[in-house]
Amino acid sequence: MSGVVRRLVTGVAGVLLSTVAIFLLLRALPGDVATARLGTDATPEALAELRREYGFDRPLVMQYLDWLSDAARGDLGRSLLSGSSVTDDVVARLDVTLPLIGISTLLSIVIASVVGRRVALQRQRKRSVMTMAVIQLGLALPTFIIAIVLIMVFAVRFDVFPAGGFPTAGWSSIGESLRSLTLPTLALAAAQTAMLTRFARSSALDVAASDAFRTARAAGRSRREALLTARRLIVAPVLTVASLQVATLVTGAVVVENVFALPGLGSMLVRDIANRDYPKVQSVLLVVVLIVFVVRGLVNVVNDRLDPRRLS
Repeated sequence: MSGVVRRLVTGVAGVLLSTVAIFLLLRALPGDVATARLGTDATPEALAELRREYGFDRPLVMQYLDWLSDAARGDLGRSLLSGSSVTDDVVARLDVTLPLIGISTLLSIVIASVVGRRVALQRQRKRSVMTMAVIQLGLALPTFIIAIVLIMVFAVRFDVFPAGGFPTAGWSSIGESLRSLTLPTLALAAAQTAMLTRFARSSALDVAASDAFRTARAAGRSRREALLTARRLIVAPVLTVASLQVATLVTGAVVVENVFALPGLGSMLVRDIANRDYPKVQSVLLVVVLIVFVVRGLVNVVNDRLDPRRLS
């Protein structure tokens, strides 16, 4: 079996297992949408009637297969509470969440690759030690603390960026939209940058200990030039780790979007989980799972080109 086919089969199997886990875990939560709508004082008869109306009285296997078959046709269903199309809600919210995650990831990869390589070159100097200590604050501090500090400094103290919200006109006003996402992006990128920098530094040190690096040095190249020739080997593991962090970034986006009052996917998930809107939540989580697997697949393709040894 070729590498591409093997990855495709693994991805499909992973998505299917994820759908089972999502479906069962949501059903394991206490309460349901009937209780959320009618309240805890509702009579058992009223609750049973509403559950029957929603189809929750059917066997779980049938509910799961119906949801999966609909999703396979591109029908993510409708919200039980608002009646709106889940697809429309997801598309509207992804306008905020995807740029937030995408820009923060790109920023993290660039900073981590540059700083990690530089710190590896100067690992014995005090400046490098201090740089790594400052960067690791991103792992030590909770995301919401970083977000609040950014708001206090750049929104309240200097009034450079807005403290929250997103333009009602959306991306038709690109300048205002980017300003609204600047602080959330920095807050979300902080922890990821710290983690990726550690991997970039380790990769750079591995390259510096390789025969190719010593050969480049013997040919008269400086340490910086010798590492630059192998920058693809340094970036490859950073990209791999970044792709694995996509799901974690969605979790971070939940916090960031709530702190900055952004109308994104994370804030919508929190509300819908609280309301036990199972069909909508499970479909939104399915979209997140698909995004994660697609990103990982694309990163694997890029890494195969960056590091041809992976194909051998």
